[in-house]
Amino acid sequence: MARKTEPLQVIVAEDDVDLRELLHRVVCDLGHCCRTASDGSEAWAMHRANPADLIISDWQMPHMDGLQLCQKISETDPPQWHTHVMLVTGRNDKRFVEGLRAGADEYITKPVEIEELEARIEAAGRVVMVQRELQANNSALQLDSARDHQAARTDPLTAISNRLRLKEDLAPLEGRVSRYGHRYCAALCDIDWFKAYNDSFGHVAGDEVLCLIARTIQKQLRSGDGLYRYGGEEFLAILPEQSLEDAKIGMDRVRTEVEKLSIRHASNAPQRVLTISAGIAELGGGAVGDCLLRADAALYRAKALGRNRVELEDRASIPPNL
Repeated sequence: MARKTEPLQVIVAEDDVDLRELLHRVVCDLGHCCRTASDGSEAWAMHRANPADLIISDWQMPHMDGLQLCQKISETDPPQWHTHVMLVTGRNDKRFVEGLRAGADEYITKPVEIEELEARIEAAGRVVMVQRELQANNSALQLDSARDHQAARTDPLTAISNRLRLKEDLAPLEGRVSRYGHRYCAALCDIDWFKAYNDSFGHVAGDEVLCLIARTIQKQLRSGDGLYRYGGEEFLAILPEQSLEDAKIGMDRVRTEVEKLSIRHASNAPQRVLTISAGIAELGGGAVGDCLLRADAALYRAKALGRNRVELEDRASIPPNL
């Protein structure tokens, strides 16, 4: 059984009125939608306004002939849209090879045989349908690939960026700093006494807290800032175009908002509610890794000074070339 095709959008380009009407009737009788043009220029305008699946075009026409129409379509149609072109030529015209090279898919000779025309239109419909299915499958594969790419760079628990995305985002920062003088600060945050919370309330509750705190930090950051799950209960914020002092103000606001969540801490924790500590360092002319080490040292100092606080890197310990 022949495969049934969907109705096609067809343009018939023919300067002979009688043949144009015949072609129009045959196309419509087969259940397809048909527009007619008296020359190639008119057909081209129709196609640009509303792309056709199939164009049946006479070769010899005023203003723009069938060959020029084929060339226009081949040059401008997007790759994902295949327009099937059928050229109508005289029986003794041996130039059909030239038409195929210009972009035509097939040709039919005059005088037009109705049965042959119907068979060719139905065959064209099957080709178009296969092309559309292939494009739909390719689009679906591209979408799946994009989703997989994003999933590989997203922390599955908190839904923020993970270490892989961090590695990719950090790579170009050194060049931007050294070449263009851009400023970046890194803020490393850690949930205070999180192990005690997990031990007391369980890992499910701990996971819920991680998600809530991640959302709270994200909400307080600017749209251009980056937030990453650095590991365990640690989060890293990359803050473009901020000085250390401005970054401290911003991260202290983050710390305050986390404290305002009033998440009851474990009974054996030194603090009544969950809080975070943060250490901030500025990316200078050195390696990004050095900046993260300095942020980690600042975080360690924040913890040593009692937690629930934000500390800046020790600028005195930074080598002069940084």
